[in-house]
Amino acid sequence: MIQNRIRKKQLDYTWPGFVDALSSLLMVIIFVLMIFVISQFFISKKMSGQDEALIKLKNNLTELSELLSLERDTTTELTAQLSVLEEKIVAIKDDLSKERKLTKQYQDEIRGVKNIIALNESDINELKNALKEKIKNTSKLRNELSDLGNQVNTKNLEIQSKDNILKANKEEINQLISTTLNLKNKLAQLQTLLSAYKAKDKKEKVKTLNLGKDVNSALARRVEELEKFKSDFFGRVRELVKGRREIRVVGDRFVFQSEVLFTVGSDELGVEGQLEMQKLAATLMEIEKSFPTDIDWILQIEGHTDSLPVKAGQTYIDNWELSTKRALSVLRYLIKQGIEPSRLSASGYGSFQPIDVKNTKSARMKNRRIEMKITQNTKIK
Repeated sequence: MIQNRIRKKQLDYTWPGFVDALSSLLMVIIFVLMIFVISQFFISKKMSGQDEALIKLKNNLTELSELLSLERDTTTELTAQLSVLEEKIVAIKDDLSKERKLTKQYQDEIRGVKNIIALNESDINELKNALKEKIKNTSKLRNELSDLGNQVNTKNLEIQSKDNILKANKEEINQLISTTLNLKNKLAQLQTLLSAYKAKDKKEKVKTLNLGKDVNSALARRVEELEKFKSDFFGRVRELVKGRREIRVVGDRFVFQSEVLFTVGSDELGVEGQLEMQKLAATLMEIEKSFPTDIDWILQIEGHTDSLPVKAGQTYIDNWELSTKRALSVLRYLIKQGIEPSRLSASGYGSFQPIDVKNTKSARMKNRRIEMKITQNTKIK
């Protein structure tokens, strides 16, 4: 019994130590297993990375082999081209040798030419001196030719001015001719009446001669009255425009500068132009009251422009149309002021009847004008 108790006590003391040792050994085994598992994991990872690297290397080797084949083909082509270039170089060398030979020949020829030039230098100097004299003479001739050209231009301008004057004179002559024809028609009518009276007895024939004298004197009085009317009218107009350089009375007509009546490029009367036409219309109507009603007179309105071409965008095509429109504007305004339309006429002459033929600003300003004159109506009755 005692021994059993002793054994039991020894077993009680030994078993916990054995359990502790066994648990420690188990923990160590578990730890070792864990380390092994972890190391296997990392080894497997590393091995898979190496496989991928090997695959990449294989791909790179494939690409390098393809590039190498391409480079070999390129090298083959370059070798072929190099052989062609070598052949061309050989040909160029041959050509170069030929060119050198030709160059030597040319140099020899140039030396010969230089020798000839050296021998003929004196002749060339003489020719140069002669050429200089010719050039001087040519420059003199050119100057003389330019002077002659200027003289011709001046003469042409004078001829043009004279042609314009001649045209104006022709128009006046035509007006006088038409007036003369009218007078001849009236005289023919009077002669018809006189021939009728001549059929009467001798006493009445004396009366007819006296009647012819009366007719002639009556005609003379009508012409004198017309001249008196014109003189009176122009005298009053002179008083209106006294001291104004832009409005002038010249002979049997008075001249308005366009700048007084119109703005630049316009064919409508401006404010100042309307005032001037109002004064003119008032003067004309006042004088007309005291004038015989059987005198057939008319106020001619003439438009003139300068020689500058019409600018783009204007309402008129050319200077002819501009001058005519300006004359019509004056005519229509005078009609509004009370002047009878049958006493007015308008015409445009463009730039073809200049006062001053110079191509200057002042000359162009003189040529831009409206001219008016009183004359006898030349219509056929």
